[in-house]
Amino acid sequence: MQNEDCRNKVQKSVEDNTSPSLSWMMQQDYGQDNAHNSLVAENSVEVQQVLAKFHNTSNNSPIVDAEVCSDAGNNQDKDKTVIEENTTNISRPNSLSIDIAKIDLVPPENFSSVVGGVYRSGLPRPENFPFLKKLGLRSILLLLPEPYSSEHINWMEENGIKLFQVGLSGNKEPFANIPAQLLTEALSVALDPSNQPLLIHCNRGKHRTGCVVGCIRKLQHWSLTMIFDEYRRFAFPKARALDQQCIELYDETEIQKYLDLNGLLPVPW
Repeated sequence: MQNEDCRNKVQKSVEDNTSPSLSWMMQQDYGQDNAHNSLVAENSVEVQQVLAKFHNTSNNSPIVDAEVCSDAGNNQDKDKTVIEENTTNISRPNSLSIDIAKIDLVPPENFSSVVGGVYRSGLPRPENFPFLKKLGLRSILLLLPEPYSSEHINWMEENGIKLFQVGLSGNKEPFANIPAQLLTEALSVALDPSNQPLLIHCNRGKHRTGCVVGCIRKLQHWSLTMIFDEYRRFAFPKARALDQQCIELYDETEIQKYLDLNGLLPVPW
């Protein structure tokens, strides 16, 4: 009965956020025994602290070491300083400004590499000259019957570029067709390593250039499917059936003899 009264009082003290005297509890359970009273005296302070922490926690008042709080505050201040420094560095403009326009290299229309030192494109414009200069061109194969402009001629002379002109009229209905001997002449110029790096071009880099490149692909033993697919990609959206017929019917026997005689076979991919 005495033990039950003790438990009830402890329970009530917990609910009321009060702490009963540990010596009183021990006296209720064990009487006035001197050994137990000594134990109570030694541990009462520690137990009271534990109970106090329990009550503070239940009241949503977490017990935090003051030194820990101070360290956390210092760390937050340091983090804030680092973030501000990094933000300043990011937002600070670089003192070395670069003029993008000065390094822009604009390729001609329909520009692409064909094989080795052979390239293709449409008619180069003055804004394409810096790009072409980077290629280190040795020769240009012009497939137009019209002469070059004085601007083109002056630029080529300044850069030591040799001009070859094989004027092709183009394949157009009903009677205009590219003569096979002109294709052979163009191929002999384009595939001669002494003329490379070399640029082949017509007006737009589509039809006449496409026929010459298609014949080069035949010498490389490409299938007609692959040749026509490449032709159509560059000629889109105005692919000509006559151009594809010209490529298919071109007899490469003569150009193969020329290349073989000069040790230029096989034509590399």
